[in-house]
Amino acid sequence: MPRTARQCGKVKSQQALIKPMDFITRFDIELFRLINSSWTAPFLDSFMVYVTSKMNFLGVIIIAAVLIWIMGKRQDRLGLIILVVVVLLSDFASNTFKHIFERIRPCNALEGVSLLVGCGGSFSMPSGHATNIFAAMVFLSARYRRFWPAFIFIAVIVAYSRVYVGVHFPSDVIAGAFLGGAIALVFFSAERGWLRAKLVAVLEARRKRAES
Repeated sequence: MPRTARQCGKVKSQQALIKPMDFITRFDIELFRLINSSWTAPFLDSFMVYVTSKMNFLGVIIIAAVLIWIMGKRQDRLGLIILVVVVLLSDFASNTFKHIFERIRPCNALEGVSLLVGCGGSFSMPSGHATNIFAAMVFLSARYRRFWPAFIFIAVIVAYSRVYVGVHFPSDVIAGAFLGGAIALVFFSAERGWLRAKLVAVLEARRKRAES
């Protein structure tokens, strides 16, 4: 049965979309190969394995959180509570999107991957590590702007390590960075408005109950 003009136009538009997507996919794989196999060194192998461990970079966040709680003012402690919410929400969001995209990790999809850690059983897009660390570091950068280079450097290194050790494509960590950063900025904006007022009211109510 011959195609109609509308069907032909639809096929052509789909083919036009496939070409740039093919280019992006090929570029993503080639960049992954460069980071994972070419831009490597023995000392970087050990460093990236250490950095990519979730317990290690969460340890940095926990230490910073404890220092803020002990040494900070009330508004810093309010920000700390929001930071916890931001990280938890970013983790939930990344897991949700993983099951929407269902992208296979490079260590399962490609041959010849230099795998330095366990491949993991979850999907690849977006990177949960990148989402979480960018959510935390972008939020802290927005609140403590003079330290933003250090915060963003930490986030970039953790995200880069996920590609280096062979468990994520570059686009996975880029998507995670945008997702985590967006969540952080939304909550930072909310904190400056109604959310801060709400938290202050809750904490004041608890303080008064404790004193009575």
